[in-house]
Parts: sequence; C-alpha cells; structure tokens
Amino acid sequence: MLADFIEDNRAEFESRFVLVLRSFLFDRRTSIRPNMLKGIAANEVELFAGFFRGKTFSAVEHGAELHELGLHELALLRLGKEARQFLLANFPPDQIAPALEAIDHYQEMIVQGYIYANERNILKEQEMIRGALQTAVGRYTVEIKEIEGMAEKAIQASQFKTQFIARIGHELRTPVGAMMGLAQMLQAEIYGPLSPQQKDLTQRIIHKSEVLKQVFAELLDQSQIESGQLRLKAAPFSPRDLVEQVHVNYLPLALGKSLSMRLMVDDTLPDTAVGDKSRLEQIITNLIVNAIKYTDEGNIWVGAFKSNATHWSVEVKDTGIGIAQEHLDYVFEPFRQTDESSGRQYGGVGLGLAIVQQLVKAMNGTVEVKSKLGQGSTFTVHLPLELTA
Repeated sequence: MLADFIEDNRAEFESRFVLVLRSFLFDRRTSIRPNMLKGIAANEVELFAGFFRGKTFSAVEHGAELHELGLHELALLRLGKEARQFLLANFPPDQIAPALEAIDHYQEMIVQGYIYANERNILKEQEMIRGALQTAVGRYTVEIKEIEGMAEKAIQASQFKTQFIARIGHELRTPVGAMMGLAQMLQAEIYGPLSPQQKDLTQRIIHKSEVLKQVFAELLDQSQIESGQLRLKAAPFSPRDLVEQVHVNYLPLALGKSLSMRLMVDDTLPDTAVGDKSRLEQIITNLIVNAIKYTDEGNIWVGAFKSNATHWSVEVKDTGIGIAQEHLDYVFEPFRQTDESSGRQYGGVGLGLAIVQQLVKAMNGTVEVKSKLGQGSTFTVHLPLELTA
C-alpha cells in the first residue's frame, strides 16, 4: 500500500525532493549540477517505491552511492523528513504507524551506507598517506608539505565523520522528542477520548520514537568518544545494586518476548566499589538489550562476580541467533552488523557493542565474546575492582 501511495503521488514527491536538493546544492563540494536535480529526484522516488515493493535493491549501497555523488548529509536527512511530512498529511490514518516505521528503517539503511562510504574514503586517505611515507623513506623525494597536506585531509575526513554523527543526533533528536511528547499527550487523552485503534496507533508512535531516541543517544555517545570528549566520573557505588537495578529495568522487555531472564550475583562481590556508575549502567544495559533483541525464544542469564583479587566481571548469556565465527572479529566495530538482513529484521545502527567496548577500554577493562551461530552468545566484561579507602 505504501508503494502504491508513492506511485500515485510521484509528482508531488519529486517536486519536494527537488526543493530539498536545491536547498543544499552549494553547501559542500559536489559533482551535482542544477540540471541534474530533477533526474536525481525522480530516481530517488523510483528507488523509494521499489524498496517497499520488495524489489532487489540495497538501501545501504544506495546510501554509499549518494555519498560518492556528493550529496550533502543534511539533504539526505531532509529527504526522509519531507517524505514523512507528506505521509502524515495524506496517508490513511490507520496505516500511518507501520508506514512511518518502514520509512524510518529505509532511511536508517541509507544513512548506514552513507557513513560506510565516508569510512572507506578515510581508509583510502590513510592508505595514500602510508604509501607516500614509504616512497619518502625509499627515495627521499617526497616533500614534507605534501605529506602534511595529505595527513590534514585524513584528519579532516575523520573529523567530518564524527561531526556528521553528532549532527544527525542533534538535528533529529528535538523533532523526535516533540513527536513523542505529542503522542504521549494524545495517549493520555488530554485532547479527548481515543478509540482502541487510535490508542494502538499513538502507542506505536511512542514506541518508535523511543527507539529513535536511543539510536540518537548512541550516535552522540559515539561522536563524543571519537572526539576524545569522554570523561569518566568516579564515585562510590554498589555493584550488586547496580546490576540488580538494570535487571529489574529490562525484565519487562524480556517477558514481553516470552523470555526468562535470570540474575545471579555472587556473594563475593564487594558491597561498595568506585567507578562511573552511569557509564557502568550503560555497559550492562547495552549487553542486556542486545541479548533480548537477538533472542526470540529461550533464556537470558545475567551474572556478576568477583573474577579475581583485582577485578570483577559482568556476564550476559543468551540462547539467541548467535554469531558466525567469521563475524566475531568485527562484532565490536562501529556501524557493523553481521549482515544487512539482520539489520533489517532487528533494527539499530550497530553502535551498542562498539560503545560497550570503548567504555570498557576507557575503564582499563576488557570485554570478550563467545558465540556459535544458532546457539547463542556470551559477552563477559572484566573491570578493575577499585574499593573505597
């Protein structure tokens, strides 16, 4: 139905997309020319409709193509925004929620591809630097200024990625928060009673907004970590209380999928330790949410124990889909998921585990994973045990 709606309103979609492209055309260096805008817009609408018809088409690869074309990152985001606004104004009300979910997933995949392409460009720049340095050592003919200029380009490319991540979060967090607030007001029937169908619709909007809010939070955390702005705040806390509280917070989510989630806290764990409680909570939360997301039936175990005289550990084990051995090497890499089909089925942008590893590393700890495809996964975090004086 969504694909039919796009086809029926093709002219309107193309007109809106042309205006967006024209608005950002000269904001960065690009190979796009004004006389190309109509063709680009028409192609975007064609691919947009084709995606929802299930045609063979990789939105991730298309996002990479848009980056190589030189499309401005804000134009990428505004294309999705225009589509959502037109949908809200004209689509059948009882179909808006699933349509918004589909469009949001499409844009998430486009953004992933855009970021992948930018990362590939960074790697190419770095390879060029290494090649130039080797030539300089071998021949002593490379000018220092050329090397410095190439290094500066690589730094700028890396900074662009970090700034782009932060910009996505800041650009979309406010309107998503406003949309969630309005939906919550409707759900509370502040503007009058709702039918069961309307209540279901508003609840789905709230849920999707919460998912997007979490995605933006992860993007902002990632940009903060990459820019070196992460600061840990050490204070006394109870490891037992911390793990138990996170377990209580996400037990309803597990039960909602008919999963059991058991907690085992060893008696050897000290009553008080020193660390950044909020970041530790984020680590445990990401591991538990990851386990729930990728487990459709069975059990989840959460354990906390004193692993030796100087360290304590948190372990999250599940009976989920597992991870193939060839994918274990990059499971902690930012924006990486085992394959595009899992990203389509389970959502997210592939930052939860990357943030876990980077936070654990900042705490001078380690994280390891053991997994077999189809048999579940076990993530174990080992952290230094700092006791109060």
